[in-house]
Amino acid sequence: MSQTRPPSVLDRYVEACNYPGRLDESAVESELRRYLRALGVKREIVRLREGWTLAEHPPLVKYVGEILDRISTAARDALDARDALDARDARAARAALDARDARAALDARAALDARAALDALDIPFRGDAASLHRLAAWCIQVGGWGWWRFELSWIASTHVGAQQLNSPKSVQSWTEPIFEAFLAGAWFLHWTESTLYWVAKPGVHVEETANGRRLHNSEAAAIRSDIENLYFWHGVMVPAFAVVKPEWITLKHIADETNAEVRRVFIDRYGLTRYLIDSGAKKIAEDEFGELYRAELDGDEPLVMVKVINSTPEMDGSSKPYFLRVHPEIRPLMNAGLGDEQKPTPLNAVASTFGMTGEQYLKRLVAQT
Repeated sequence: MSQTRPPSVLDRYVEACNYPGRLDESAVESELRRYLRALGVKREIVRLREGWTLAEHPPLVKYVGEILDRISTAARDALDARDALDARDARAARAALDARDARAALDARAALDARAALDALDIPFRGDAASLHRLAAWCIQVGGWGWWRFELSWIASTHVGAQQLNSPKSVQSWTEPIFEAFLAGAWFLHWTESTLYWVAKPGVHVEETANGRRLHNSEAAAIRSDIENLYFWHGVMVPAFAVVKPEWITLKHIADETNAEVRRVFIDRYGLTRYLIDSGAKKIAEDEFGELYRAELDGDEPLVMVKVINSTPEMDGSSKPYFLRVHPEIRPLMNAGLGDEQKPTPLNAVASTFGMTGEQYLKRLVAQT
């Protein structure tokens, strides 16, 4: 009689990667205490729970102040960025670019006005408490800052390797408790001078695609976390309103968005036809098959759509126009990929949606008459 093989370390790790999975808070904290002993350091262990505030956690208040100080220093370095680049001073240039990225991240992902944060540096916590909270949440969960943020799914994998390589006990003494804490439900660790904070695994909403799973939720957060909920549209992280309040999206949101993927989501949620009309897209061609429009998008391929008339009458007998999006180079959309570039005409555009050239489409129409 065959016996079932007990799950291996790798089996247990793979199962734990299915979030949220189990949560055993006492087991997590017991393993984290073992982890700290193995490192020979002392920290208070605290779980960050849903609804946490900075006021409840003085170590995080101090941490946020340190981050703002670093942003301020980098931002001041940014004033000399052009000179630094011209002089090939890579260190100063990198600091300047990091400052730019930090400001963009704070503004786009943490809803923190970077200028307000920098203005508040002289008295760091006189500013908006909500903005400071969002900054802390961004650092802990989304962007991290320095070495303080530990995402356990990849750190826990070191124990799998340590087992397979039969690493010394000195290595396994710290990899094993991290591994077990991950299995018990821990997701993130965040270090401060006095406290080791931990965050439980989030609820995750995904969609299946031909290339595997990706984060997506058309109604709410795709990652429901105790730190901050995150919203994804077909794998792209977007502001919450892009998912739950698409009617809030404006032409200014679309024009100001520098991330091409996020901008595509904004346009998709705004409505392709509506965007084409409201943005003042240029009509570039017209024939008996319809009208061809083109809208330029900074840093991305243009939006090209052909306006045609529905051949099926409405209930009242009218025929309504509708728009079809086509490849910017009017390439036919074939099963094996894209065809060759075509002249931008409505005929060729309509034909491309059937996987044909304009000439092939005309021949088929003639054959059907």
